[in-house]
Amino acid sequence: MSGALKKWLVMNMMSYTIFVYVGIFVNLFIWEKHRLIFDVAWFNLLMFLTWAFAFAAAAHLLSRFTIRVLLGISAASGGTAFALLSFVELDNRLVWIACIGIPVGIMYGFFSAAQNLSVSMSGSSAELGHYFTAAGSIQQVVTLAVPLLSAIAIHYFGYSSTFVLMLVFLVVMLLFSFAMPKISLRAEIREVRPSVLGWYRSVVSGNPSLRWFSASNLAAGVFLQFQQLFLLIFTFSVTENKFWIAGLNALYTLATLLGLLAYRKLRLQDHTLLGAGCLLLACGFLIVLVPVKPVLIVSNLLTAVGMFCFGAAWNTMQFKLIKPYSKSGQAGLLVWRETLICVTRIATLLIVLSVESLRGPIFVGLIAISLLCLCAVPYFEYRAKKAMPAPEEQASQSAGNRAGREEIASV
Repeated sequence: MSGALKKWLVMNMMSYTIFVYVGIFVNLFIWEKHRLIFDVAWFNLLMFLTWAFAFAAAAHLLSRFTIRVLLGISAASGGTAFALLSFVELDNRLVWIACIGIPVGIMYGFFSAAQNLSVSMSGSSAELGHYFTAAGSIQQVVTLAVPLLSAIAIHYFGYSSTFVLMLVFLVVMLLFSFAMPKISLRAEIREVRPSVLGWYRSVVSGNPSLRWFSASNLAAGVFLQFQQLFLLIFTFSVTENKFWIAGLNALYTLATLLGLLAYRKLRLQDHTLLGAGCLLLACGFLIVLVPVKPVLIVSNLLTAVGMFCFGAAWNTMQFKLIKPYSKSGQAGLLVWRETLICVTRIATLLIVLSVESLRGPIFVGLIAISLLCLCAVPYFEYRAKKAMPAPEEQASQSAGNRAGREEIASV
């Protein structure tokens, strides 16, 4: 594994600490006030809406600056969110949630852009699988430790103590950003400025492989958002005791680690691992229709392991498809990918705003749509791989696309 990827593993350890805390305890902090699915969905909706725009803006900034600037903006935005959580509370709850969700979305968007663009440009195709499994392992260790330690701190010292602790982690993340590789797109600024519409018009629409790639991302966004949000809602529905929440999260993490051990022992191919992840996720989605609280815990166990399998395989396959393109091409495709995922995440959250119970027809409809999208992803990935042009054809396409890149820069 390259030195740049190893540095990203260290950065991931720090960032995951913040992101795991946000994913559990900021959502719980919002949920505890009125126990409404709407409040949590509103926070996540604004977060992903901002995330999409922040990712595109970050990719554009990379044509002038290095990833260090992107990471600095990410850390500053996260600091703003935790400062607001610590010192500001507005009477209008929706506005207050928006004030928290927007900087959190900027934090995620800029960090995601910096990581995805850097990983795509730094590692070889053979290293990507090792990187994503190593990053997944680090994430599971952090996911195991952070909730328990946070629950202890909140129990004895209140939420404010953990908000301050997250601010400290963000400062460390900011300082470590100066040690990251100086990766940018400055050398290729004449070729292309990353643009969603430009990439679709000049590259994606004329490439069958990328059309299937796009379909895969649209489908994935639906069930990724369903799984992420309702894992939290299912857990909060079982208990609001922070120690129990941390314990349940540790249980989910241990199950995921067992999945990681099985993956390493069996050395499964990407498509096989992807299929196993989809099967576990499908089972987890379906059994929640049984109205018993322990079933929600079993559902989360299955989907936690399923998400590890799915994430390791799907991300590896997607980055392998992107890897043959030039740096500017990779940037454009990653912006396109992130935009598609965020679009269907947002669409899913708009539907979730209408969900009042975990047994209503809207919720059941969401399960059906999520299952359909989940089953479609392996098929779309298979077609994308099958439609990939040979290396010499990719080189020819890249040369042919240069003629239209001035138009892309203006979009």
